[in-house]
Amino acid sequence: MTDEAEIVIEPYKRIVIHEIVENRFSDLVALIVSGTRAAGGTTIPMLNWCDGVVFQIVPFNPHSEEVIAEQLKGIVHYAAITFATKDKFEPEVRLPDGTIRLIDQRANQNFVKLAGVLKARAKYKA
Repeated sequence: MTDEAEIVIEPYKRIVIHEIVENRFSDLVALIVSGTRAAGGTTIPMLNWCDGVVFQIVPFNPHSEEVIAEQLKGIVHYAAITFATKDKFEPEVRLPDGTIRLIDQRANQNFVKLAGVLKARAKYKA
């Protein structure tokens, strides 16, 4: 008799984004840096980068019963995504007021699809 656990991977079936906000890259970086400084500036903020898009996800409360119930059905809800186009990946963006780290998310297939959707909607080109 074996007591080995069965490992099951069940990817999300649907990602619902309730608001999309696009900025120029320079404006998004300035917004993030100024927000970090206003909050005390003790950490280096991070943004996701994938296939020419930099983005930040604003989740709903991950502990709410409704959010958990939806996730168990395979549906993720994002309250908002703020994004900008940036063709080239670089690990850090340094400004006089602060630094932002970019995290390369190309290994995440959901983020690859998301980047494609965001890039197609982009009005400001990198």
